[in-house]
Amino acid sequence: MSVTVATHEDETFIRFALRQRLEHIILLVAFTVLAVTGLIQKFNQAALAEGTIQFLGGIERVRFIHRTFALILAIEAIYHGVTMFYTFVLKRERPTMLPTPQDLKDAWQMILYFLGRRKERPLFDRYDFRQKFEYWAMVWGTIIMGLTGFMMWFPIQTTRILSGQWIVAAKAAHGAEAILAVVSILLWHMYGAHLNAEVFPLDTAIFTGKISKERMLREHPLEYARLMEERARAAGEPAPVETPKT
Repeated sequence: MSVTVATHEDETFIRFALRQRLEHIILLVAFTVLAVTGLIQKFNQAALAEGTIQFLGGIERVRFIHRTFALILAIEAIYHGVTMFYTFVLKRERPTMLPTPQDLKDAWQMILYFLGRRKERPLFDRYDFRQKFEYWAMVWGTIIMGLTGFMMWFPIQTTRILSGQWIVAAKAAHGAEAILAVVSILLWHMYGAHLNAEVFPLDTAIFTGKISKERMLREHPLEYARLMEERARAAGEPAPVETPKT
C-alpha cells in the first residue's frame, strides 16, 4: 500500500496536544508515587519496604501520600473522561482509541510478520492495537484501583451498603491489580517507550508532542495518508505518492 505525501523530509507533525502531554506527566508521577507507597505497604515486612517507610516518615505519612496521589489520579481520570465525552460525543470527532475488528487482523498479521510468515508489517492508523490495549488496560485498572481503594479508605461507609466480605475482596483485588499494573509498565510500556530499537533510549513524542515524518511513515502510515489527502484537498491539488517504511 502507498500513501500520499507533499511534505519536506524534515517535517514534523503534532501528535499530542499540550493537554495530553500534561495528562501524561501527571499520570506518570501519580502512578509512580502510588506504586511505591502502595507496594511498600503491601510488603511491609520486607527490609527494603520497612526502610522506605521509615525514610518517608512512618506508615501514617505513607498512607497520607498514597491517598493524596490517589485523589490526584481520580481527578485526572474524571477530567480525561469529560474531555473524551466532549471530543467524541459533543464535537463528534472520530474516536481513535476504540478497538475495531481491524485491530484483531493487525495483531494476527503482526504475529505472522514476527514469525517470518509475512514480508511486511501491517499498516497502522493513529493508534495500533498494542497502544489501544495498553490504553484500555489503564482505564480498567484505574477504575478497579479507584473503587477498591476508596472502599478500603472508607470501610465503615462501605459496610453500610455492602457486607464486610467486600472489604476483604477489595483489598485482594487492589493488591493484585497493583502488581499487575507495575509489571505491565515495566515489561510492556518500558519496552515500547524506551527499549524498542526504533525509539531507544526514549520516545520523546509524548513530551514534545511532535513526531517526525519518518516515524509517521513507518508507524502510522494510514494516518499520514489521511492527513496528506486532507492537505491536498484543502490546497485544491493532488499529492504525490510515497511508500511507507515497514
